[in-house]
Amino acid sequence: MIRKIWINCSEASGDMCAGALAGELLRQCPALEIGGLGGPMLARAGATVHFSMDRICFSGFCDVLLGLPKIFRLQREIIARWECDPPDVIVMVDCPDFNLPLAKAAHGMGIPVYYFMAPQLWAWRQKGLDILREHVRTVICGLPFEPEYFRDRGCRAEYAGHPLHDIIPLEALDAQRPRHDRIGFMPGSRRKEIAFLLPVFSHVAAMIHREHPDMTFAIARAPGIDGGFLRACWAGGPAVRIVEPEGRFRMIRTSGLVLAASGTATLETALIGTPTIVCYKLDRPAAFLLRRLALSRFISLTNILSQQEIFPEYLQEQATAENLYRHVAAWLHTPGLLQELRDRLREVRRIAGPAGGMRAAASTILTH
Repeated sequence: MIRKIWINCSEASGDMCAGALAGELLRQCPALEIGGLGGPMLARAGATVHFSMDRICFSGFCDVLLGLPKIFRLQREIIARWECDPPDVIVMVDCPDFNLPLAKAAHGMGIPVYYFMAPQLWAWRQKGLDILREHVRTVICGLPFEPEYFRDRGCRAEYAGHPLHDIIPLEALDAQRPRHDRIGFMPGSRRKEIAFLLPVFSHVAAMIHREHPDMTFAIARAPGIDGGFLRACWAGGPAVRIVEPEGRFRMIRTSGLVLAASGTATLETALIGTPTIVCYKLDRPAAFLLRRLALSRFISLTNILSQQEIFPEYLQEQATAENLYRHVAAWLHTPGLLQELRDRLREVRRIAGPAGGMRAAASTILTH
């Protein structure tokens, strides 16, 4: 019988999904003890967070390189805790570079390992399939094409559906109408990516405001990011409202359009049905490396799922205020384009799979 489960997540999007999974596990088995590495969402769900994910919040090549000693130290501390108080099951969430070495160590200790939110090995040239195949009991997939990809490579994989279907209150949000005089910004969950993108977004907002003085702007604050830091990065932009993490879904739905950093946020906006311009900037060494490693021609999950560019993507040197403004202006001057895009996003919601992914994932873990 499973008494103790350890959940390992190290990013804001992973923390949201880990928290939802922990809540579902406790709903199905209230006597469980859940602990792990995570953030406020995991803690709020009823788990004990033994290690804060803030300890490995790095972005960009230089940040990661300089942070390697801290990463290795944290991995050793987690393994030491498992040795002193071994869980019955370990669930890894996303972040394969950090989690896969730990999965191998856990398997060596005889602890079953599950991978929730399968690592996106299909998107990048990276190692990890050998560890998944040999040391992970089941890869629980959130995207419909992933089970076949992993099974073809010898891994045990199941399709649960993307957890965002259970996390986002889509039915309630569908009843709310978008505001065409409101633009939302989602600059990311790491300080470094926010520092790269939000000043660009503020310049875009300033250009829009000059042409449309009645337009209002809002920034979604990610957990762990201080509102003062967001305002400092917004310096020079028009008046803006900071939206707390729990209000992000409503902000997305009530915005006429959104500018968002690439990541889980772009699937959130697609499922909610809001036209989005996808952006991303990194330091030059990291950008060079990622271009060499990329296997997918798209970076947005929405475009990957659709196998076509539904959301425009502006990456690195293309992610300028002038380029983004031109695209926003074209959308604002042609409202029919925005409505057509909203209609296409209904198909993305269908492709992303049905609700119930959390329940399926929890059942897989509890009946191992």
